Amino acid sequence: MKPRITIITLAVDDLEKSTAFYQNGLGFSAEGLVQGSDQVVFELENGITLVLNLRTELEEIDQRSADSERSSEVILSSIADRKEEVDETLRRVSEFGGTILPRQPKDYEWGYSGHFKDLDGHIWEIVYFY
Repeated sequence: MKPRITIITLAVDDLEKSTAFYQNGLGFSAEGLVQGSDQVVFELENGITLVLNLRTELEEIDQRSADSERSSEVILSSIADRKEEVDETLRRVSEFGGTILPRQPKDYEWGYSGHFKDLDGHIWEIVYFY
């Protein structure tokens, strides 16, 4: 894996309002926009992707209760070149003190993904797209 950040995921309460804000308030282009029931994906310049994800989905990944201390709710993601690389990376970060989040890694219809927290509690995702 090449060390790079390619996807930034932000937690939002209202997907429709947030999408309008990023499109209208910040001028993010609808070209290449991908919408789902729980997320919206904006393709930015230089291979960077911004994902707006419903907060409830991110809380499920992190397995926090409503009473838990909140983080900045940003997930830094890096794309793996193959599925096995996700597993290799998770093993490596665990060896160096990272915390693999519950029920990770996971298969999705769109790919394979594993989430972990770094030493300071920042959430990272290593993802392989099918």
